[in-house]
Amino acid sequence: MLDVKIGSSQRLEGLTLFPLLAPAGARLPYELLAEAVAAGTLAIGEVGEGTVPALLAKNAGAADVLVLDGEQLIGSRQNRTTNRSIVLPAHSQTELPVYCMEHGRWHFASDAMAPAPQHSPAKVRRRAREVEAARAAAGSIPMTMLREAQGDVWNDVAETVAKVGGASATGDLNAAYEANRSRLADWEQAFPRQDGQVGFLAFAGQQPLGLDLIGCHRLYERLHERLLRGYIMDALEHASDVPAAGARSARRPRASAGAAAAYLDAVRHAERTPAPTTGKGQYCVLRGLVIGGELTEADRLVHLSAFPAVRNPEPTRPPGAPLAPPSWRRRR
Repeated sequence: MLDVKIGSSQRLEGLTLFPLLAPAGARLPYELLAEAVAAGTLAIGEVGEGTVPALLAKNAGAADVLVLDGEQLIGSRQNRTTNRSIVLPAHSQTELPVYCMEHGRWHFASDAMAPAPQHSPAKVRRRAREVEAARAAAGSIPMTMLREAQGDVWNDVAETVAKVGGASATGDLNAAYEANRSRLADWEQAFPRQDGQVGFLAFAGQQPLGLDLIGCHRLYERLHERLLRGYIMDALEHASDVPAAGARSARRPRASAGAAAAYLDAVRHAERTPAPTTGKGQYCVLRGLVIGGELTEADRLVHLSAFPAVRNPEPTRPPGAPLAPPSWRRRR
């Protein structure tokens, strides 16, 4: 895992972000999915006539392309989100493991998929990590096609749309983002990228939402806003569950630096299980107090995402209390 330190918190209403900072290091020589599609060197479409859990990525460029878990792809037979971080080799064809984000459509809207300007919410992204962690705990080899969580993903999408608005005839998550585009833009202003930033840890109130860490400043700079919008959507949904604003809102408990440090410690000490992957690099499943995925290549971190092992944990700890009990930390 990349050696990082926690920066000063950034807050707006119920969302708290702790920037993750690292000294300058070697660059990772990848293009990003959205940029490669815009340049015309990467095309993503259906596998044959279409299958829900997979898309075909054709990289005609001379550079490897980094695809992060949670990338939203719009078009083709139905909108999807990637469920595994993958490096697509140059001049290659690779099947991408995906989840459907649009339950009510199965017809071609376009031949190729276009990247949306945001990541999926953390609550959706962690579904694939739940499946991987369960397989690793059972001693089975986690594969890239994680079909069994699709029903839960559809339920998550329906819940998000019901709480933040943007209902569509096809149950499309992207419609919720479009309906909240101005709110997303307003919230983004409160979380500017910091010098040396390579990721962040997000909390809604005192509940950890997740962590994203990129192994290169240059790449993270171009991903910051896309990743941020996914977590803002989590926060907007969380806000719908919290009593109204005003003076009462001002006293709402918030995550502390101690809670952030404890979460980062849990990520560092998570059990890592190697798993097969598509494309280049090595992939490990994280399991313990957090669940996640870690993609590396040539012993360098490419992308790490980590979510709480318990879904929506109750915020019963006092501010500053560690995420893990002291006994857990002593055993490590």
